[in-house]
Amino acid sequence: MKTNPIQSTLASLIAGLCLVSGNAFADAPLKSALGLSIDQAAKVDVIQKEARDAVRPVRGELLREERVLRRARFDNDAEGIARQETLLAPLREKLAAIFAKESEEIRSLLTPGQKAKYEEYLKVRDEMVGSSRDVKEFKKSGENASE
Repeated sequence: MKTNPIQSTLASLIAGLCLVSGNAFADAPLKSALGLSIDQAAKVDVIQKEARDAVRPVRGELLREERVLRRARFDNDAEGIARQETLLAPLREKLAAIFAKESEEIRSLLTPGQKAKYEEYLKVRDEMVGSSRDVKEFKKSGENASE
């Protein structure tokens, strides 16, 4: 079967544009939900990338320490549980600080109308099933501590 060089070139061009456009802007739901301009979307993308890069090592350490905590609970090791819980609290706080910084930096780019939409977007995102379990657990543990 003969291939048409124009069709092949066009298909390659379209595929390339799809790949590039996927990385050029803030995540699509956020961009469309807030009606971000191209400039705003590019800045939000940078903020989100920096946040992801900051979260990655902290989350990795948090997950490792949570595994140790689960083993300590399985073994009924009271000392190990206490030790792990004291190690986990600062890691959770660090994650919360990264997320708060990301949100604050994004808010600083938004118009007043977009800020209201952003708050609603965050509320809906946090209520989604399976969304950000570690953040929900952190919030839950904070609520229990204040009671």
